[in-house]
Amino acid sequence: MVLRREERLAEAARLYYVEELTQQAVAARLDTTRSNVSRMLAAARREGIIRFHVVHPLRRQRALEESLVEAFGLDEAVVLAADAGGDPLERVGELAARWLAERIESGQRMTLSWGRTLAKVAEHLDVERAYDVEVVQLGGDLQLEPRLSGHELVREFAARLGGQYSYLHAPAFLDSPTTVADLRAHRSIAAELEKARAADLALVGVGRFGHGFAAQILQSTYLDEDERQALENLAPAGDIAARFYDDDGRELASPLADRVLALGLDELRAIPSVVAVVAGPGKARAIWAAMRGSLVDVLICDQAAAAMALHLERESVA
Repeated sequence: MVLRREERLAEAARLYYVEELTQQAVAARLDTTRSNVSRMLAAARREGIIRFHVVHPLRRQRALEESLVEAFGLDEAVVLAADAGGDPLERVGELAARWLAERIESGQRMTLSWGRTLAKVAEHLDVERAYDVEVVQLGGDLQLEPRLSGHELVREFAARLGGQYSYLHAPAFLDSPTTVADLRAHRSIAAELEKARAADLALVGVGRFGHGFAAQILQSTYLDEDERQALENLAPAGDIAARFYDDDGRELASPLADRVLALGLDELRAIPSVVAVVAGPGKARAIWAAMRGSLVDVLICDQAAAAMALHLERESVA
């Protein structure tokens, strides 16, 4: 059988890189010369038939990890070392993707919030085999930035893990408490929220009040001027899925609280493993308060955020 050019290049690459034959042995298999094999391998690289994936080591700060577990009673802490290089958001997302790939098991259900950090986790998620998992939304779909929304993220995570997913067909934010209550009573939406409550693992981002999505929410049409001011006066430590909380991790009775279609913080705490993925020292107060309030079982973050969170804890007990 005569192979087409692309197939011949791919076969040369397979024999050389996968079976680890010498170029002379590849030449014998393909009935050509060693020098031609060398040219074929070079062509395969140029044309994208051979793609190299260089896995950089993600250095971790083990001492900080141990301190976080001891100070907050976490199940686990995974801290990206400051000298790991690159953009912290990118590298933390990669670190979280590797953590998840090592721990996910078939038969599990995972629920997701939304945001840039989780989008980075999805981008780097790569598993060697498919897992029979179900991925569901922790709350409704985010309308402020659709590419980072619940719909897009559950679909992407499920695709990369080889599992199944389902949508919660409603927005995360509604204009009135009555609308939220009506939607919660709807059979299909109630069923999706129940799936989230029954999840084995929740993967969440943590928001910093006044920045990112929290800032977008404040400027949105969901709140009038008086309500925005009332929320600002509460000075939330942070939020998870638009559930704002204080420095002890207690959910605040914010003007937005009854307009959010998502699990509440007490419902989140009931999930066996809540994994927060966070990047940047600006999130320190938010993750400190989340850990104090037992909202987080596993923290994956960068060294600057971890160190600042520990500093806040030591100041609070001094």
